Amino acid sequence: MIPSSKKTGKYEQHLFNHLKAYFEDRGFKVFSHVQLNLSWGNIISDIDIIAMSEKMLLGVEVKSSKDNLKNAIQQIDRMTDFFDGVYIASDKPQYLLEEKFADRRIGLLFIDKGVQIEKECEFLDGNPRHTTLMRLRKVCLQRLAKAVTGTCSGNKDDLASNILRGAENEHLRLILKSVVTCDRTCETGCPIYNFEREILIPLRRIQIILKKNQLFESKKSVPLLLAEEEKEDEPKS
Repeated sequence: MIPSSKKTGKYEQHLFNHLKAYFEDRGFKVFSHVQLNLSWGNIISDIDIIAMSEKMLLGVEVKSSKDNLKNAIQQIDRMTDFFDGVYIASDKPQYLLEEKFADRRIGLLFIDKGVQIEKECEFLDGNPRHTTLMRLRKVCLQRLAKAVTGTCSGNKDDLASNILRGAENEHLRLILKSVVTCDRTCETGCPIYNFEREILIPLRRIQIILKKNQLFESKKSVPLLLAEEEKEDEPKS
């Protein structure tokens, strides 16, 4: 994870402490104020809390009672393609949170003396958006396009479009989570290379074997079908 330059505000520290304890008690590793591996200047590059387990990656936007919720909906919506679930956590009155964040995808955590789940987040598994891929750094887009389609030429718009056409939904979401949480050890620890080696190459081998089997079956079935037709055409004695 890449540390963010953002600092915890004086009204937020107790909220972060409660959230860290809450997620760690449930088996998550918790990272506070981290920067996603996205292109420079992106509005969602800094995440308040990331909670990570072997099977889940959760993003949490923390808003104290002193914060304005005006931009929170837009921020949380842009996070949805990178995480399995997203939450707003706040010590603001519960009715304000429920009224402001009616979107069923967004979970709500109310913090007082501890953390209380007001609404569970929805598991996010939809196809990543084109605008989401455009937020990746170009070097990541090029490597991902090369792994998925075999070519890495074109501008970011072309690369994103080619990736969406060439990758399967569940695999693309899986690699996106690894890419945005990597620590930019590009030459030695790029998750795209691992993704290509562990998922794409075995998948291509399976597809080639299936295709060969289908061709074999289709060639084998033609004479059998003809024999059946000839048998039907024979005059009955």
